[in-house]
Amino acid sequence: MKTSNGLFAGLIGTFMIALGATIGDAAEEKAKSKARPAQEYLHFGNMGGLLPDLGSDDLKDAQSPGAQGVLKYCGQCHNVPGPGLHTREEWNQIFWRMIWRMQVMRGQFEKFLVPNYEESHTMFSYLTANAIQAVTAGDVPQVEGAKEFLKICIQCHRLPSPIQHEAKDWREVVLRMKTHMKSMSRVSPTPEETDRIVSYLKSQSVIKP
Repeated sequence: MKTSNGLFAGLIGTFMIALGATIGDAAEEKAKSKARPAQEYLHFGNMGGLLPDLGSDDLKDAQSPGAQGVLKYCGQCHNVPGPGLHTREEWNQIFWRMIWRMQVMRGQFEKFLVPNYEESHTMFSYLTANAIQAVTAGDVPQVEGAKEFLKICIQCHRLPSPIQHEAKDWREVVLRMKTHMKSMSRVSPTPEETDRIVSYLKSQSVIKP
């Protein structure tokens, strides 16, 4: 009986040592995981094609505090969003939801950066000030280039209002959008379609009386 008891105690001891080692390993791995940069787990590139890969040169007023905040904080989980991705109303919902998610992630990754109150409002002001001015399909007159405009420009965001830019700027804007379409695996317009889209936007870029 003593031998059996000794054997049983030995097995229990071995089990407890193994359990302690397992718990210790799990705790150590959790600590290591929390210490790693969040990008190792969260940076999904273009989020399945939803966001183009933007750099500082792609952002309006890139050196402004708002743009710098977007570059610093928003790129931790996904590609940096351009302010023209959403309307002012959409940003009011999306931005503050993202701030809440950042706060959640801060509890999981110690190196995760979260903007403070002032930085958050500076970023929000920047995004809403440069948000897309959208129109609906019903607002688009049936003129040359309208068909291509409706087909192509709706792929990534709301339809942009032609008055958002001056006529002289639309070609550069459309060409820049074409590079984003390629990075997001969207249907890119042909040169002929591009010309018609630009012509449409330029013709409608003046506010009508």
